[in-house]
Amino acid sequence: MAAPPVKLHYVPAIAAEAAKRFKSRNEPRRRRMTAANKGEYTKVESKERLVNHVNRLLSELASSTAAPDPASAQETLRREAPTLKGLPSPGQVTASDINDRFVERVIGKTRDFLAVQFFDRGARASRAVCRIVTTFPEGEAFGTGFLVTPRLLITNHHVFTDDDVARRSRAEFNYQLGGDETLAVETFAFTPDVFFLNDKGLDFALVAVAPSSAKGTPLDHFGFCPLIGAEGKIITGQPVNIVQHPSGGLKQVVVRDNQLIDLPENGSAVDQYAYYEADTEPGSSGSPVFNDQWEVIALHHSGVPKTNRSGQALDASNKVVPSDGDQTRVEWIANEGIRTSRLVKFIANAGVARGKELKDEFVNISAGQVVRPPPNPPVESTPVTPEPPPSPPPPAPEPVAASPAGTVSITVPLNITISLGAAAGATIAAPAGVLTAPAGSDLLEQARPEPFSTPRPGFDAKFLGFDAPLPRLAPPAAAAAAKLANGGIELTYFHYSVIMNAQRRLAFVSAVNLDTKAKFQVKRDGKDKWYYDSRIPREAQAGPELYADNPLDFGHLTRRQDAAWGADEDEANAANSDTFHLTNCSPQHSVFNQSSLASHNGVLLWGNLEMYVTAQAKKDTPRLSIFNGPVFRATDQLYRGILLPREFWKLIVFTRADGRPGAVAFVLSQESLIRNLPAEEFVVGPYRPFQLRIADLAARTQLDFGKIQSYDRMGDVRQESLMEGARSPVVSIGSFADVVI
Repeated sequence: MAAPPVKLHYVPAIAAEAAKRFKSRNEPRRRRMTAANKGEYTKVESKERLVNHVNRLLSELASSTAAPDPASAQETLRREAPTLKGLPSPGQVTASDINDRFVERVIGKTRDFLAVQFFDRGARASRAVCRIVTTFPEGEAFGTGFLVTPRLLITNHHVFTDDDVARRSRAEFNYQLGGDETLAVETFAFTPDVFFLNDKGLDFALVAVAPSSAKGTPLDHFGFCPLIGAEGKIITGQPVNIVQHPSGGLKQVVVRDNQLIDLPENGSAVDQYAYYEADTEPGSSGSPVFNDQWEVIALHHSGVPKTNRSGQALDASNKVVPSDGDQTRVEWIANEGIRTSRLVKFIANAGVARGKELKDEFVNISAGQVVRPPPNPPVESTPVTPEPPPSPPPPAPEPVAASPAGTVSITVPLNITISLGAAAGATIAAPAGVLTAPAGSDLLEQARPEPFSTPRPGFDAKFLGFDAPLPRLAPPAAAAAAKLANGGIELTYFHYSVIMNAQRRLAFVSAVNLDTKAKFQVKRDGKDKWYYDSRIPREAQAGPELYADNPLDFGHLTRRQDAAWGADEDEANAANSDTFHLTNCSPQHSVFNQSSLASHNGVLLWGNLEMYVTAQAKKDTPRLSIFNGPVFRATDQLYRGILLPREFWKLIVFTRADGRPGAVAFVLSQESLIRNLPAEEFVVGPYRPFQLRIADLAARTQLDFGKIQSYDRMGDVRQESLMEGARSPVVSIGSFADVVI
């Protein structure tokens, strides 16, 4: 007997109408996105909408500083006080205050401050999202929904066209990966006899859920994502985040890989909709669309298909896809969601025959009268395999690798990554000047480097007490090296050296000696200015024009804090300032480069790995020699005349606990972070570090690491994960336990 067919709660007619509305907004959308990319907020949104947005951000900031853990809040405030100084109080901003510079200042400062809570809020929000499975005589259909109160769940009208469909459906929470395994699925029945409300025009259905699962787990175990009636939660051009069950598969979180591209003016014919870029599929109907504070800004209800002049859906080859044809062929160009504020207004005014107390609770929660959902409970330690949908199967997880101890490390669909992005219209900051150092060994940085008439010792190959020299360039790479006047290729600085690739205008390698116990170290004051190195032509260095008006960061190769140390104040300040040469800079998407965000929730970036290696090294020798650089490929994306690297590497040499030399090599992939750059659009996706053998790193980079290769701590691994151009083991680093050291 053939298996019953699988359906998705997807209606081609709804997508066709979405495409018509989307086309009707082509000109205003283009105009507003152009202004948004320039940071011209007052040309993007009305002053009324900007006032609402700014006051809401300030309100979020105020509530965040009143954290449940007072000690944590006080520490955060102490650390961030200089950043937040001078911001107005919530509710005090009026239309007369609004201008582009003011809006950017509030957005930038609150964005940076609230980032520390991003992961916690995202994890909590994702728990309230479930897969909806509807049983029909001819098979099963799949959609997505999420809890908006302790008892009510919302999805689309085309998922639950009536209460009978809801009765034949079930909600599956935890249909996802957790750590290395799938979690135990919790199945809840819908109870439309208790409460049911839907509307075809707004394409929503609000339905009660049984208070406990088939296993007896309380529904409030999963929290909820309130629909907030107040406007101002987001403005055009900002990122959105989506939690979904695409194609009925495992839960996935699409984080900042999207952008709100149109929020029609209030009073317009389509003002109930929001339009955004995102990777969604049929089966995502009913997913929540979040802002960066994890507030629901829309209920996802349809993709926007590419269409011809007759309104027929097209595939990637511009061939018509019939409405009764294979909808997986459709080329999707955007998404349409129902705005939260419109949903709340409709529900608040709707008459209900039963469940008035549940509706009243919804209205009160939407107005802000809400007890925060409970914190995440511990993840169950006993993994089970959920019953998969008959067809299609759940999406495959990312490649798996294992450490020598056999602990599997896997990047799962629920990994959450973050990019704070660069301010639209950002330019290089003014010089920091000379700052007065506070008492003690922590100094504030001085940005202007010493003149090159001052000798610089550069990288010390004997810094660790054994030989760890700069790598040699293999013959194909050597011809591209930038030459100094004396014919050499090593640019020496205080505590570090650089070898430049003149053809790519970026460094082959930047190598630094780090003394973690140095008496004097320099703190950053956030006022960066970068300088050309006059010892080689400017044409051999990527200049500031590469970084303007986009989310590309001036990414230090040798980290500022790795070089900014010394036996006295002068040495530390000189070394700090020397790191701000463009020779030590490489274009990195902001999500890759802003490592201050990485320590929260175990997301690992370069600084985290360096400190872990330091902790594992011999206790009385707190020194490291660190080599950094990009991986150059001929297939890298061309942007503003520069081929942008997709991966960066780091090699750390240290003294092992037994006194012998040790070395570890890592690659951090940026490939999924940069797409479509010639069109000035930036898409942020998952990224993660991998550990690999130094010999394999040498093959990737055309660098000869010589004796350092014999120090490699990368032993045999019990499972292989193949990366581009490599046929040897690499270990996916999900936590410090995965590092082979």
